[in-house]
Amino acid sequence: MSGARRGVRTRSNVAALTRSIILNVDILQIILSFLPRGDLSSVSCTSRFWREWAIKELLSRPVNLGLPKELESWCRFVLADENRPTRVRDLSIHLEDLGSISKRRAKLLVKFLERATRLRRLFIGLGEAVFDADPGIPSAISRLPALESFEVDPWSADAQETLNEILLDMKSRLKFLSLHVAFHYLDGRELWKYEIPRMLAPHREHLEELHLDSPDTRVLEICYPRLRTLKTPVTEVQPRPSSMFKAFPSLRHLSLSPDLLSEDPFAAIPEDRYPALRHSRVSEQSGGRVWSSLDTLQGLLIPLYVVGLTCPVRRLEIQRYIVGAHDAAVDVVKSACPQKLVLDIHCRNPDTAMLREPSLLASGSPDRQHVTHLTLKLRLAYAVPPTRDPLVEYLRLVIGGSYMREDRLDDAFLLEDWVRHHLRVLNLDSLRDILVGAATMLRVLAFTIAIRGQTVWTVDRGGGTATTTEVDPVDARELIRREEA
Repeated sequence: MSGARRGVRTRSNVAALTRSIILNVDILQIILSFLPRGDLSSVSCTSRFWREWAIKELLSRPVNLGLPKELESWCRFVLADENRPTRVRDLSIHLEDLGSISKRRAKLLVKFLERATRLRRLFIGLGEAVFDADPGIPSAISRLPALESFEVDPWSADAQETLNEILLDMKSRLKFLSLHVAFHYLDGRELWKYEIPRMLAPHREHLEELHLDSPDTRVLEICYPRLRTLKTPVTEVQPRPSSMFKAFPSLRHLSLSPDLLSEDPFAAIPEDRYPALRHSRVSEQSGGRVWSSLDTLQGLLIPLYVVGLTCPVRRLEIQRYIVGAHDAAVDVVKSACPQKLVLDIHCRNPDTAMLREPSLLASGSPDRQHVTHLTLKLRLAYAVPPTRDPLVEYLRLVIGGSYMREDRLDDAFLLEDWVRHHLRVLNLDSLRDILVGAATMLRVLAFTIAIRGQTVWTVDRGGGTATTTEVDPVDARELIRREEA
């Protein structure tokens, strides 16, 4: 009897131990996901167990290969174990020279692609360097069973024509696709040789995001019922909101980007024609021929004005605001009635943007949405514009030079000398007090400043006096992300 009890106790202990191991493995995966690549490499050297788990984590992360030697060594490493190719989810190949992949390396890449049954995202830079290395590569790409996101940077129209065939033969159905212009004229051929809409037809019911480097009205010939994000240039004629609504009925995010195949399409149009172009588009949207609302809308000021979108927009980003087009900016904001406004002020005295009448932030009607979240991007930091609007709750100033990048704030080489000096002597405490005093409803104030980093304060107005508290840097990033989402 006691032996039976011991047997039951032993099985129970084994079950408890098994559950403990499973729990620890789950925790282990979470811990490994936070480790930098260098630390994962160190962990992999401690034991076979740790090596296997570190490799699984490394392969599940985005892989970026920039040199032919890197491509070869990585392929050999992944192919050394039959399970490793199935761990890869995201692969980017950036090459700089045509003909840089030898036949030996091309065969290795084909073998990997044939075994990458869970690869979801693939980016190829300099498409000809990869496609022409081996005829089996395009075929292997088209047979990837789990691919959802595909992007190719072509050198010439040859890569675009190959891409046409890949998409037509593709086994999987894409959710994301970006179509780029070619870099180089080859024998006088065009830089845009995509067979639209034929190449898109097999994927149209699954596409959720589409990026175009050049406006192509043929895209509008078929319907994409699940597409939610569109990035496209605009011209004097197309695309128009009514035609986009018909082709993309579920759209939530619209970005009007520059046309990479031509100069500014509106530069040759007299400014006095802009209102007529806008009015024609506005009239076409009557009778429900436009979305009920959009989550985000972004683009250069003049294209935004001419397109004349009339539906409400939750988050609006106006790029390259200039004082001379202030009235156009006001019309864009009034039509969109955004809760969140990002304003890229492209003028020497940015304070004039916020002080001019009529106000950019007013909705024009008490019944319509008012701007409560304001982000101002200042490339020329002679002055910092105050906001007199009492309803602004969140304000972020992004201050830097013409080449500033928010992901590289500490890189001083991206700044002009005069900007670098100006930012170093900028008194943040004084600027904070001025802005908190001007915006009486402000609860969050953030500064993103080149070479000085990011500083965020919360504002408490309890007791009738505004008190600011600086937010911890880690919490500050999350706070900005949440407020600007």
